[in-house]
Amino acid sequence: MVRTGLMAACLVFGHRSVGAAAGAPASCGGDLSQLAAVYAADIFRVNERHAQNPKEIDERALHQLVSAKAEAALDRLLATKAAPELAGALRSAAAAALDLDRTEDFDRIRARFAAIAPDEAASLGRALSRERFLVIATGSLSEDYVSHFADVLEAVLDAYKDVFGFERWSKVPGKKLRVRLRQVDKITAPPHFAPKLPFHSEIDFPVVASGRMRSPTGDGKFLFYGLCHELGHVIAMWGDRSTEEDHHAWAHYTGVAIVEHLLSADRPAGTAPLSAETQQTLQGLRDVQWRSLKLERDRLAKEVKSPSHADRDGVLALLIQLHDAAGAGTLGAALNALEEGSKLSRINKVRYYRIADFEKAIVKECRDPAVRSQVERIVGSAR
Repeated sequence: MVRTGLMAACLVFGHRSVGAAAGAPASCGGDLSQLAAVYAADIFRVNERHAQNPKEIDERALHQLVSAKAEAALDRLLATKAAPELAGALRSAAAAALDLDRTEDFDRIRARFAAIAPDEAASLGRALSRERFLVIATGSLSEDYVSHFADVLEAVLDAYKDVFGFERWSKVPGKKLRVRLRQVDKITAPPHFAPKLPFHSEIDFPVVASGRMRSPTGDGKFLFYGLCHELGHVIAMWGDRSTEEDHHAWAHYTGVAIVEHLLSADRPAGTAPLSAETQQTLQGLRDVQWRSLKLERDRLAKEVKSPSHADRDGVLALLIQLHDAAGAGTLGAALNALEEGSKLSRINKVRYYRIADFEKAIVKECRDPAVRSQVERIVGSAR
């Protein structure tokens, strides 16, 4: 994965001063590295300042905080004649541009890279920015594939809002979610949430592209479910660094709930119908035949799995029974209430919750006494 901001400059060029004047002659490798580092360091500064006092704003509003000196450094770098060190400097600047959703800068850098090293330029990939996220696609993925993937992601984010009421998609308010869409020859590992990045939440998502996104793949990879699942991790982690309280059940629960919501032919009463445009977007996605709340509910009943905190199926049974009793919207409201009330831990800014706190919050969100009594019974049986 591409390193971010100032870290990228340090990785490529070593630890050196980033304070050199942007107007210095770009005649040697050291000068090129300084131009890239000036640009990267200023973007790191903007991100760091925002992370210390985050605001719910469009990330692109942060662009105005990038200094004229940094912008001039990038202009000089792009105007530099071909040199052995230029490719590395451009690669560093490209990584920094994506850290602040400066896709216009990224496209300029990519075009300059293509002019001096066409075979290497593809490794930078392409970037597609939407209101809530930035897709960074590498390999030979076509614009059509990337655009269709982004449309699918839009539908999934809308579904998370409709089903659970979730709208915050990055650990730092105001920053967009990133999805690193990687073309691979063969998928050997599932998508995963990368929580260690300093300023935004990012999902690493490998694909074997062939036309539009289809799922499952010919060899049985559930890409659509995988996307829905990883977004569950983005919303909430459980326990702490050493204890995974949910035993990886939460993301599976949210994943199958969203798959069922978007792909099931038998939509629950009161559920708004999908638009024709969304239905068109979701064509070719068939995961609901193998991944759904109904299938998990039936399996847990057949295997006589009861709610508990002891293992994955126990937590999954707990979540599904709470879902059935109180509704997914109540579970979402409970989690949002915990965040608003600061009843969570932040590890590298990622949201970590405790299941016990979550259970109490669900009970509190139940306005109907009969529903509250049922929820209390389910929660009590899990202890």
